[in-house]
Amino acid sequence: LRLATALAGYRFIQTEIEAIDVERHVVRTADGDLPYDHVVVAPGSVTNDYGIPGVAEHAVAMKWLADGEAVRKRVIRAFEDAAIESDAAKRKQDLTFVLIGAGPVGVELASSLRDLMDHTLRRIYPTVDFERDVTIHLLDAADRVLPSFDPRLGRIAMKRLEQQKIRVLLKAAVSEIRPGLVRTKEGAELRARTIVWSAGVKTNPLLATIDLPKAKDGRLLVDARLRADGRDDVLSLGDAAAFDYQGRPLPQLAQVAVMEAKAAARNVAALVRGQPAVPYVYRRKGDLIALGRTNAGAELALVRGSVVMSGLPAWTVWRGNYLLQLLGVRNRATLLMEWVLSYFSGRLVADAP
Repeated sequence: LRLATALAGYRFIQTEIEAIDVERHVVRTADGDLPYDHVVVAPGSVTNDYGIPGVAEHAVAMKWLADGEAVRKRVIRAFEDAAIESDAAKRKQDLTFVLIGAGPVGVELASSLRDLMDHTLRRIYPTVDFERDVTIHLLDAADRVLPSFDPRLGRIAMKRLEQQKIRVLLKAAVSEIRPGLVRTKEGAELRARTIVWSAGVKTNPLLATIDLPKAKDGRLLVDARLRADGRDDVLSLGDAAAFDYQGRPLPQLAQVAVMEAKAAARNVAALVRGQPAVPYVYRRKGDLIALGRTNAGAELALVRGSVVMSGLPAWTVWRGNYLLQLLGVRNRATLLMEWVLSYFSGRLVADAP
C-alpha cells in the first residue's frame, strides 16, 4: 500500500485514528491532528461477539490477516502435539475444531481447513488417524449455510461440506464459550482445542466519535453520492456507510466496499476540482465462495436474474476474480506461482514463531 500510494503521489501515514471532528475539519490521531478539506471514512468493521460470554477470551476471531495466521499456527501446533500424544481421548480433543459462523468466512475456512488436512498434513503426520481423530464442526444459528447468499449457493456449499465430512450444525446458537468448550442455547456441548469465531461484524467504534446522523447499527447515513449528511467534505463507504438500496442498506461485504470506493474516489476528485459529486449506481455482480481444492460456488448476476455454477468452472471464475483484485503484475504473478506450487507440492506449513 505504501509503494502504491507513493507512486501515485500520495502521502501515506500509518497511525491510530482516535476521532474525527467534522466541525473543526480535523482527524485526531495518536501522532497528532491532521486537518482536512475532504475526508473519506472507511475504517471497516470489527468482530461482533454479541455479548456472548467467553468469545473474546477463548475463541480466535477470524477477521484480519493476523487472525488467519493465528489460526494456522494453532492448527499446526495441534497436529504437532497430537502426533506424540498417547492418550486417545486427549488426541481426539486436540484435533477437534469448532468454527462458529457459517457465513462466507466460516464456510471457506472449514473447506480450506479440510483441504489442508487432506492434501498436506496427512503426508506430514502419518501417525495421526485422520478418519478417527480429526473432526471439524461448523455452527450457525441460521437454518442454512451462507444465509446472506442466494439459496442455490447455500445448497452447493452444503453439499461440498458434506463431501468433505465437515459436521454442520444449524439452528445452533452459541450461549457460552469456555476453555476448550462451546455450549449452545439448545444444550449441546462441543469440546475442542481450537475454537474459531466468524459469526459476524459490527460498526467500527471510530464512527461513534463522528457527530453525524447514523443508522440503527451505527453506520453513517450517506446519500446517493456517498456523502454523510449531504456534506461535500465527508464521504463514507463500505462497512462504515449505510447506503440505501431498494429500501435497505447495502450489506457489509468486500464487493460492496470495492465498488463504492471507485465511486467515492471519482467524487472526491470532482469536489477538489470544484465540480459536483455524481450519484453512485449500485450494480450487484453476484457472489463467489471458495470450497477447497479446485472447487467453488459462483452466482453471477445478469440483467435479469442470475446464473449459478459450481465445481471447477466456478473455481476458475473465483481464482481469476481474485487475481484481478490484486495491485500490480508482480503480485499477481507471485500469487499465481504460489497456487501452482501449492497444488502440486502442498502448502507450506512451517510452524514459525
